[in-house]
Amino acid sequence: MPGQECEDIVMTTSQFGIVNTTCPLSGKPVTELKEPVRSADCRHVYEREAVMAYIKRFSRRQPCKCAAAGCPRILVGSSMLCDPSLLMEIQELRVRGQVSSQAHMVADCTELDEDEA
Repeated sequence: MPGQECEDIVMTTSQFGIVNTTCPLSGKPVTELKEPVRSADCRHVYEREAVMAYIKRFSRRQPCKCAAAGCPRILVGSSMLCDPSLLMEIQELRVRGQVSSQAHMVADCTELDEDEA
């Protein structure tokens, strides 16, 4: 309406954006990767250095299969990308990890000193 401010609220979620929680090659948790990249084909997340070395080991005649168990896709260096959405999804995982680890830290207040009772 005229005279009223209008705000667009954009909500995004990446609940199912990251398909693996650890790098299939280095074994590091995705939240601890220094240079995370995601395959544009299968969406698995890798440490850049580990996946590029892995791809380099294969010759041009032999396709480089994704290292994630059961994934039939082929990895190509040019399809390994680090986009802003990947970084946001990893940050979300870090925050959720901090929240869940804090939830486990509960003080045991069931025992009272006799002087306090």
